[in-house]
Amino acid sequence: MDNTDILKLKQKLESIDWNADFEKADIENYKVLDSLCEYIEKELSNNSKSETIDAAILLLAENVGCAEDFERYEVNFVNRLVDKGLLSKERAKLFYNNTNRRQG
Repeated sequence: MDNTDILKLKQKLESIDWNADFEKADIENYKVLDSLCEYIEKELSNNSKSETIDAAILLLAENVGCAEDFERYEVNFVNRLVDKGLLSKERAKLFYNNTNRRQG
């Protein structure tokens, strides 16, 4: 995955129509965010210096916000990677400093 792929995922997230069918939009959103997580974890294992990891972390952070998202991505993903020693403190801060916490 490269910056072009991350841009495509960003565009896909931006094109989700939350007003038409919320359940369908929610599923699409999770598919994209899960793809980002898969990429981040794979890249951290294979090429931890890749600059695209930071872009993927930022995109993930910018698209989580409700309590369920934080359970899924903060607790079960980011914290797990930190505990495994795969995600540096700097990259964890990048995630936490760019999340958009909202009620929901």
